[in-house]
Amino acid sequence: MDTVKDRTDSDQSSRPRSSATPRFGSSKTKIRKHIPAGKGPYTVGCVDFMNDHSDDGVLFRLFYPTRKSDIYKRDKQWPLWVPRKQYVHGYVDFLGLSTKTFGKFFKWYCDDVYVPALWQAPILKEHKRKHPVVILSHGIGGNRTTYTALCCELASQGFVVAAIEHSDGSASMALRLQQFSQNALTSSPDQLNNNDVIDGDPENKPQINSRHHLNAFNEHWKKFEKIENIFDFDFRNKQVHYRADECSRMLNILTAMNNGEQMHNYFGVIFDTSQLRNSLDLSQVSVIGHSFGGSTCLCTLSKDPRFKVGVVIDGWMLPLDEQVYSKVNQPVLMVNYETFQWVDNIKSMNRFLTNEVDRRMITVKGTCHQSISDFQFIANKLLGRVMTVRYTLNPKLAFGTSAQATVGFLRKHFDLPGEKFSEILDGNHYLVINGTNVNMPVQVT
Repeated sequence: MDTVKDRTDSDQSSRPRSSATPRFGSSKTKIRKHIPAGKGPYTVGCVDFMNDHSDDGVLFRLFYPTRKSDIYKRDKQWPLWVPRKQYVHGYVDFLGLSTKTFGKFFKWYCDDVYVPALWQAPILKEHKRKHPVVILSHGIGGNRTTYTALCCELASQGFVVAAIEHSDGSASMALRLQQFSQNALTSSPDQLNNNDVIDGDPENKPQINSRHHLNAFNEHWKKFEKIENIFDFDFRNKQVHYRADECSRMLNILTAMNNGEQMHNYFGVIFDTSQLRNSLDLSQVSVIGHSFGGSTCLCTLSKDPRFKVGVVIDGWMLPLDEQVYSKVNQPVLMVNYETFQWVDNIKSMNRFLTNEVDRRMITVKGTCHQSISDFQFIANKLLGRVMTVRYTLNPKLAFGTSAQATVGFLRKHFDLPGEKFSEILDGNHYLVINGTNVNMPVQVT
């Protein structure tokens, strides 16, 4: 994992399109535009999975270490960052813009951006070592691909990461399935052509589940649920508990896979779940969340002791009830951003800071609320500032600092090898504030 060296936003690109730029291999072959690849020693694989079409089902994208290879020579095996056009419409609608007018622009802007991970690749089996597990909860308006760069980074460092697409109405768009009477398979543009053999290697041939047509479904697209008062505590509290329960169900799914259970992927993509048998270290499970996902992280920790560590990234605390505050016993890292936090939110965060267990808060300078999401890499410098997905710090540094803090905290508490990035975690790095930048009122005693 590269260290943070420079604060300057050096992106001078004036291109109107995405700043997720192409690169060139040794033969000067143009490689697809992509989200930043993970910097760790592992090659990353990924797959979409849905364990059940009922309300108990969870749709998630799984990122994991796979066999070592040159990922840039296998870019034809990369999935799209926006897997379906409905997700573009979801983002646009969430922003309150016209899908008819702005949908085409957003689609044009990001429909050719790819994920630098090998689709349907086999999980890496390591002798005498199992993979620690991360479950990722997105914020309001996100979905399972919104934090792809973070997922790829964690997987490249040896973690298995399950990025949930929450179905509580907080996602900008969420895909669900409904039983369909006709025998038909609906293919997805994020799947590759089933007849393709990539780079002459039959192992790279994507597969579609031949059983899926026997249980075909209608797609049901669930839009972001808009309410009159976005700060309605009762509504958000109900959502955060639903989301926390989804995180627990997600861990149940991974536990079943680790036990060798063969599970059918209702998403229609072949993935042999038995390959995960005895591959996951279920004593090293963490939950990470951004914004609403941050409060989901804390709620999950309070309800499910199987989660041993939490990382809250620029968390939104309003949805939490008193029971959550009293029942979190695990170590928690809070990574905040310079422009988002306010007094009442920090007061709520401070309630979790205790000397009895490792709890810490840091703030990354020059950052905005989206400094952990992929949007900062999709938008160029000008558009990024207009859309408030970038601030003054170079996106790679903003993301890198947050990722290093996250990886270091997990390594510390799971006793994993590698750099712990203690300078960042202790607030002694030049890009980091120990605590908050928010001017808090003086407590009168």
